[in-house]
Amino acid sequence: MLHQHKVILLSGVFISWLVLTSLALFNFAGEYYGEFAADTNWQSPAQSTFSLSALGIAVGQSIQVVHVREDNCICNSRAALHQQQFSSLYDLPKQQQFERNVQHIAAAGLRLPATPAVLIFNGGTLLYAGPYAAGPLCSVSDSLIAPILRQQITLPATWFNAEAKACRCVVKKLT
Repeated sequence: MLHQHKVILLSGVFISWLVLTSLALFNFAGEYYGEFAADTNWQSPAQSTFSLSALGIAVGQSIQVVHVREDNCICNSRAALHQQQFSSLYDLPKQQQFERNVQHIAAAGLRLPATPAVLIFNGGTLLYAGPYAAGPLCSVSDSLIAPILRQQITLPATWFNAEAKACRCVVKKLT
């Protein structure tokens, strides 16, 4: 009889844990995981006015990166892991990396739909704008930007990566 009560109790604890875990994952998936620019026309013609110098950054001859994160975004810890890799793994000196917030980016002419985001420039020309990686955990092993930074691929034009599904915090409309 005592054994049967333990089994029932443990079954109840397991089922409760399963339900709570499922609810937490569902909440995370709905709020923080999805297409980087799901509800916006991010690749609008207005983006052509955006420039590195408008961010207060002197244009260099080689790759320059702007990291964009906003406070209180649950995905920032994943972006920090990517950012740590830039100097060591991608041989990009700290002097070629910059940080800006969404308001600075918008004032310069680019409305980001979500953060964290990375902007990659070459000679002042925007090559890539979007998430660091794909997947719910935005793992360094799922990097979207490694081939660009290593110059293993050449993009035909600016790639506004709206379709990648990643951990992201949707930017509220800026006033």
